[in-house]
Amino acid sequence: MKYKIHRGLIYLAFAKALLLTTSCNDSSQVAQEIAAIPVQTEMKLFHEEFAAATPADLQGLKENYPMLFPQQFPDSVWIAKITGTDTIQNILENAVRDRKFDYEEIHTQVNDVMRHVEYYFPEFEFTDIVTVLSQVDYRRKVTPTNDQLLIAIDTYLGEENELYDGISDYRRKHLNVENLPADVALAYAHLFVEPSVDRSFIGSMVYFGKLHYLQELFVPVATGAERFSYTNAEYDFTVANESQMWRVFVDESLLYSTNPKLQSRFILPAPFSKFYLEVDQETPGGVGKYIGYRIVKAYMENNDKDLDTMLSLPADVIFNKSGYKPKQ
Repeated sequence: MKYKIHRGLIYLAFAKALLLTTSCNDSSQVAQEIAAIPVQTEMKLFHEEFAAATPADLQGLKENYPMLFPQQFPDSVWIAKITGTDTIQNILENAVRDRKFDYEEIHTQVNDVMRHVEYYFPEFEFTDIVTVLSQVDYRRKVTPTNDQLLIAIDTYLGEENELYDGISDYRRKHLNVENLPADVALAYAHLFVEPSVDRSFIGSMVYFGKLHYLQELFVPVATGAERFSYTNAEYDFTVANESQMWRVFVDESLLYSTNPKLQSRFILPAPFSKFYLEVDQETPGGVGKYIGYRIVKAYMENNDKDLDTMLSLPADVIFNKSGYKPKQ
């Protein structure tokens, strides 16, 4: 049997192949340009300096790191930590020392994130990197300031570390050093995305979608699971069930609802998202942020707009012009 080959199909296949090749070439060119950006930062292990200090060194530390010594705390607080009478400080110092972090590798990873930020936002200024102990403040693992990037190194000991025994499993799972580059990228993304005043569910989804879209640009080597603080299984489940989750949002008319309960059901960190279905226990928390990311990504793929324009647009405009279609 002979088959008739349609010329239009040949052209379409050729066009798709050409588009894919062009896209790969463009990505390769961007990667080369980013890699060529010079970065000169210093990795300052403040937590080690502090651990090795004596009371006589306190004034010098305060002069070198004034931001880390709030004036409302008397010197006696810092002396207690330095001399070892603060038992919590001792436990944290020992745990971080035993973890044996590869600080050179961390420095390289953070510098690479900074290169990406500078490429997309030339006004960005590189800063030194400073490691601190935060008494496991997992809500502020990474804090960028005008002068330095603070990394709470005691929040990256590994999810199985006994110091994290009192922390909920859904929070512990991203207290791993593998999550650090993605955390740094997301912290920087917050510098360029204005807080949303849109109280609708779609407003929240698109706001977080902007953040995670920038995060992906800033750390393209990170996995989807790392970017959304999921396990690999949770991320795969979310991707595989995107269409079903979207159908619930649409069928229940949730997109433009301002019901605050939608935040805890689908946006905020939680053990799982609440669709009120049997499958809930399999879903990770915050799936609305993933779908918001997919909407923003669709907008950027289907519209010839630059980053600054996208970031300035309200959620409904981005959604309506995104051409978003969930993966089947």
